[in-house]
Amino acid sequence: MNRPIWTLPLSKPMINKLNKLGYKCCEDLIDSLDDSQQKSKYLRKHLESESDIRDMLKVPKPMCAAELLEEECDCIATFCKAIDELLNGGVQLGRITELSGAPGSGKSQLCMQLCVSVQIPICFEGLQSEAIYVDTNSNFSQLRLTEMIDGFLDHVSKVLSGPNDFKGANSELLKSLTAASMLSKIHRVQMNDLNQLHTLYTILEQHPNVKLIVVDSFVMPLYTIENSTRKNMLVHSALDLLQSIASEHNLAVVLTNDLTTVVHEKGTEISSALGETFAHRVQYRLLLSKIPNSSNGYTALLKKSVEHSRSAAQFAISSEGVRDMRTEQQ
Repeated sequence: MNRPIWTLPLSKPMINKLNKLGYKCCEDLIDSLDDSQQKSKYLRKHLESESDIRDMLKVPKPMCAAELLEEECDCIATFCKAIDELLNGGVQLGRITELSGAPGSGKSQLCMQLCVSVQIPICFEGLQSEAIYVDTNSNFSQLRLTEMIDGFLDHVSKVLSGPNDFKGANSELLKSLTAASMLSKIHRVQMNDLNQLHTLYTILEQHPNVKLIVVDSFVMPLYTIENSTRKNMLVHSALDLLQSIASEHNLAVVLTNDLTTVVHEKGTEISSALGETFAHRVQYRLLLSKIPNSSNGYTALLKKSVEHSRSAAQFAISSEGVRDMRTEQQ
């Protein structure tokens, strides 16, 4: 069955022009690329290449649920077992995860911890990859990252000093794990406009081993935009781009978001900014908060997940980074 020309991701004027030239289905486009007539020259000038058109016409290959169940989904550990269990093993590749919360709730701390965790060597069941940190609110801290890296290296040293089953964890690998080498694999990009996110494609070409993109914060560049229509268009355009990158490069995208007051018939409530439309566009949502009367205790509430119902976990933030809450801290 031929595919109608209007189903292609082309502008309406272009579709109308093609209709006037006699193109009714997508297959006509491919046939005409080898045509020496004038309309074929018009296509070569104004449309994508033959390979691009063929890509548009590809039929998605279906997979049954049993096959999907057998596939192993890579993820990035948070160094907190309780949070990892909420997220089905950690922050998932190919998906967008939102971290929302008030200032001081641990959003940036968790983002920086993930930048360290994504570098865990393969022999320790990690991804041994790199991270891009899009910094829109100046929360990125090289000193804090160094503390977290030191905490990670200390943990590795303790694990390997005793009996372990990690194959390939040799002295040469440990020598390559230094604070300087790990910092060099975290690429900070400062932005003040979500339109600049398109530069991520160029950065990914330069650093193809990236498996994590952090945007901290996603909402900060939007505060200066007063036109709500323009703001919504920018939000959805940015999310489209980030989801495409996550899928095409099989990497995790983590966004941080603020809280706002929502007014409704029954009164007011505190909720994540950008509304329900934004919430539908991300696959995982964690609401972070500080535990009252606790020096370093925090709560992560799972508000949305592909696999699990709403649940919560407690975690601690120490000098070494994000960790599980100890029994005496709970």
